[in-house]
Amino acid sequence: MTRHLFQYVAASGVVLLAACAENAASVADLEAEIGTRLAQGPDAAISDATRQEVNLTAGFAEALRTAVLANDGYLAAQAFEQEALANVDVAESVRRPQLSANSILGATREGSPVDETTAGVSADVSLTQVLYDGGAAESAVNRATATALAARAGRMERSNLIALEAARAWIDLWQASERLALLRSRTGDLRELMDQMDRMSSNGLIDRASVEGAKQQVLDIQLEQTGLENNLSGARVRFAQFFQTEQSSIGAPDLIVNDQLVRARANDWQTAPALQRAAAELIAAERAQDEARAAFRPTVSVQAGVTSPLDEDETTDINSGFLFQYVVTDGGRRDAALEAATNRVAALEAGLTSAQLAARTERDAALAQLTALERSMSLVIQKMRLSSSEAKTARSQIRTGQANLRQLISAEIESYRASDRKMQLQAEIYLLQLTIASRSGYLTRVIGLEP
Repeated sequence: MTRHLFQYVAASGVVLLAACAENAASVADLEAEIGTRLAQGPDAAISDATRQEVNLTAGFAEALRTAVLANDGYLAAQAFEQEALANVDVAESVRRPQLSANSILGATREGSPVDETTAGVSADVSLTQVLYDGGAAESAVNRATATALAARAGRMERSNLIALEAARAWIDLWQASERLALLRSRTGDLRELMDQMDRMSSNGLIDRASVEGAKQQVLDIQLEQTGLENNLSGARVRFAQFFQTEQSSIGAPDLIVNDQLVRARANDWQTAPALQRAAAELIAAERAQDEARAAFRPTVSVQAGVTSPLDEDETTDINSGFLFQYVVTDGGRRDAALEAATNRVAALEAGLTSAQLAARTERDAALAQLTALERSMSLVIQKMRLSSSEAKTARSQIRTGQANLRQLISAEIESYRASDRKMQLQAEIYLLQLTIASRSGYLTRVIGLEP
């Protein structure tokens, strides 16, 4: 009877192992699943919250905040941060007491000279507490904590970048719509002047060459309209991507940062999220290196356990004491792991230095560019006044014959170009200010996303 029971248990184990092997997915199955996921497209994974339109009437800052919170890239960065925080708990659990239990339902067959089979249930409960592991557990906790800090800095870096891109989409739409409206308004005035020139040319009051020259100037302005319309179409698409609503035009963005604030924050370049992430990743690599060194040291644990045998006639065993473990040789695994960790530390050290130099250079270049744009703005404003005054003077002198229509058209074109350039500079200056705020990690604080 016991012989048959032993054969049955052995056969059952083989069947279970075979069933597990059959359930394993093949490479072809996984490739097919990957293809199915990609075929669904991005819309299938977008939640209803992400599809919800952003309330634009709440203001520029609130619209940016909502756009960031609904962005898939930000949600992914949040998930990675939560994963890293959970791994800290995983690492800390190693330093706590470990209680394990196992049970076997089956049979044991003893060989000759006893030659008998014992069937039943056995149980084993063991409690272990690590007393010394060469610092491996502490290094693992520190590594996981540094990795979590790197993930948090990565989320902050990502949120500032998304906020900047959303702000860029808003500014681009505003600028394109305003410049196009200005062009259409000015070309309407120019057409009226050209009609007057055509009538005067027909009556012989002005020569045809003057008319053709003026028309060439007006045509150059009209050709710019196609480019502005293309810019407006692209700006609409980018705006809808971040704010989940299509707009043909948008009002000017609120001034949520100013020049003084931006220049002050630019001095905090060393605390930028990108550099915080790089520094945290380096610290995590150094702690991983400490873990690799700890693998060469012995471990000491205190252990207590209870074992219940299969045979009911046998007694239950209780054991307790200290457990010493040391790996004498492992085929070079520890040496290779330490070498890999050391090389990673060296790479991240060089990467952090490079990132710091790049951040400082970028800060200096951005501030220099901001100063240049602000100077250009003052010059453009002066030019606007002069060209507007010149156009006004030309209109008054036409009545007295001191000026002609071609001069007036040239003055109107100069006035238009100065106004158009002012709009471009306004957008460039504000976008550069927001870029500096984003790089320093301050933009998400301004919009209320970070404390």
